[in-house]
Amino acid sequence: MIAEIAVRLATVHDSPGWTVTRFDQGAPFEGRVAVLSSAFNPPTHAHVSLLELGAAVDGITGVAAMLTTNNVDKSLFGAPLSHRVGMLLALGEAEPGGVAVLASNAARFVDQAEALRISYPQASFDFIAGFDTLVRIFDPRYYEDMDTVLDRFFARHRLIATNRGQDTISAVAAFVATPAASRYAGNIIVRELDDHPASLSSTQAREHAGRGVTPSAVPPAVAEYIARHGLYGMGGKA
Repeated sequence: MIAEIAVRLATVHDSPGWTVTRFDQGAPFEGRVAVLSSAFNPPTHAHVSLLELGAAVDGITGVAAMLTTNNVDKSLFGAPLSHRVGMLLALGEAEPGGVAVLASNAARFVDQAEALRISYPQASFDFIAGFDTLVRIFDPRYYEDMDTVLDRFFARHRLIATNRGQDTISAVAAFVATPAASRYAGNIIVRELDDHPASLSSTQAREHAGRGVTPSAVPPAVAEYIARHGLYGMGGKA
């Protein structure tokens, strides 16, 4: 299965245009889907809490975890992308409501949104964003014409913005009130994540696994997958 996933990921990554593919066998998308885009290196309890937070927003009919094969700020390290999809599939099977598992070659939300609209025209998509991601969305260095691009994005999509790490929900609300973001405030939904999951990180999980310790930051299904495949230096078979 991992070899097949790797081939599909390579096809997505090498596509000349923005594209997205789906790996789970869940029901077709319909209504409004909340998408959490991340590196998932590995998926943590924080990611699960963010997906649950998105699912609780009015109008949302389902959630999806989207792995990005490109990232605006990070190079590839840690687990191979194929195993990150494998971890997400294991997580989705363990979650009561299920989680759709996607991958895209688009790094920016605005480009992921375009890929999703083309691939799944029967559904609408909103995006879950922690504070660090929220700030990047409004950073002019990622655009040639930020206002035009964001006008188009927010005409079709909502952001579900939340606190992460040391950044409180008050910091999120304050940022949404800044001139750059306030013009889109009607399409930015601010929701608070509990302190414990907000403080968890994939870095913590990788460090624990590297020491041969079952990482407490990840759900049991992900911890089992990491151990079974020997990811991040943890005992098991590669």
